[in-house]
Amino acid sequence: MSRIQINKKICLIALNSAWYQSNPALYYLRNALAGLPFNCEIQEFIVSEPLFDVLNSIFHSEPDILCFSAYIWNQMYLKLLIPEIKKLLPEAKIVIGGPSALCENYKLNNSDFIVKDAGEGTFRYLAENNFSLPGGIYKISTPSLETLPFLYKEEDIAALKGKLIYYECSRGCPFHCIYCLSARDNRNELRFNSESAEDRIRLYKELEQLLTLKPRTVKFVDRCFNANPDLAHLIWNIIIQMEADCEFHFEIFPELLEVDDLKLLAKAPPHRIRLEAGIQTVNPEIAKECGRISDWEKAKNSLAFLSQKTQVQLHTDLLAGLPGESMESVLHSLDELASIFPDEIQLGSLKVLPDTPMYDLAKRRNYLWLDSPLWQVLKTDVLSFEQLSTLNDLGKILNLYWNKGEFNSEWQTMLNSGKKASELVLSLLNYHKENHIPLHSISRQERYNIFSILLNY
Repeated sequence: MSRIQINKKICLIALNSAWYQSNPALYYLRNALAGLPFNCEIQEFIVSEPLFDVLNSIFHSEPDILCFSAYIWNQMYLKLLIPEIKKLLPEAKIVIGGPSALCENYKLNNSDFIVKDAGEGTFRYLAENNFSLPGGIYKISTPSLETLPFLYKEEDIAALKGKLIYYECSRGCPFHCIYCLSARDNRNELRFNSESAEDRIRLYKELEQLLTLKPRTVKFVDRCFNANPDLAHLIWNIIIQMEADCEFHFEIFPELLEVDDLKLLAKAPPHRIRLEAGIQTVNPEIAKECGRISDWEKAKNSLAFLSQKTQVQLHTDLLAGLPGESMESVLHSLDELASIFPDEIQLGSLKVLPDTPMYDLAKRRNYLWLDSPLWQVLKTDVLSFEQLSTLNDLGKILNLYWNKGEFNSEWQTMLNSGKKASELVLSLLNYHKENHIPLHSISRQERYNIFSILLNY
């Protein structure tokens, strides 16, 4: 092991997509340095900040080591930022990790490091060797999730108060959806054993510690939170009974919800639990081709219960551009989803992400997509660019007229009378286009005026 230079300064730097977000990777890496004599500093920026201002802050920190997490939303910014850092701090070494660490040319040199996969073990290894090893790609096994220390400290409250903070209870996903970055992730790690009294106590303490940070939202980053139903049920039960001023966000697979889960979630007070259900499509053949297990009727019943008989905030997702899915199939999925009246419907566009099975399939089927982040699909094996453009615009219409919750009773009246959500949002879109009205940044009064026209449709 190389002799570690006392007081060498490490800057852990996040480039988030919005001011209210945080980056848990930095806190994990900070904890990985425990017992080593480094001076560690966390800095968080957003990708809309001027490059000069970010450079200025980093330069005056006088770092010896600079560490970045690369994601699809910040990798283009990093491509601009890192070469400029090299000009100003030529002696500083770069460590870059995260899902997009290998996706771009960041202009690293032969003394810099790329961390592949989970970074805690690799970062500790590089630090123990004083970051003096030859540069290149490193992958060292990471301690299991259950053994990692709680990632936040009391001193973090100043940086995290009022923000969305992240927490995880599992790593890996039992599903292997071809378009997801976790499609090839075969891990099945749990932080807690729900049957262990000791683990239940530790879980409760960590949830209490999260609340001391005074977050606006605690988001569980588990790819499919309720894939481990006993642990999910335990956590929901604790959160429902806690005194909390924040919301807890979970991504769920609705087909796995059972009667006991629904009865428990019905006890949640308002603004306590937010569930995100990635439906993507209700077409079972399309779902199967994407590697998803689909039982829409069961999912529909569970989501309808959550929407109508609980105070849980329900966000649902659909994806346009899945292999083999037509315009009619996407609109049918929208109609089915709208029929259960979730709080939010997000109609997004498929991203053909590198290092996913979808990337290989898209090449075989002659898809077209953007060659830079966010890798948005332009043409599929079934949908034209014009059709995808229309679906993209319908997503904006949903954001304006459904997701804001301003017309809930009107939507219910129209849909219960037999009208289809897809026809209604298409009518709204046509009105916007015919009258040259933008699909964003219009006033609440203008939304009311336009929607009143729809009521007479």
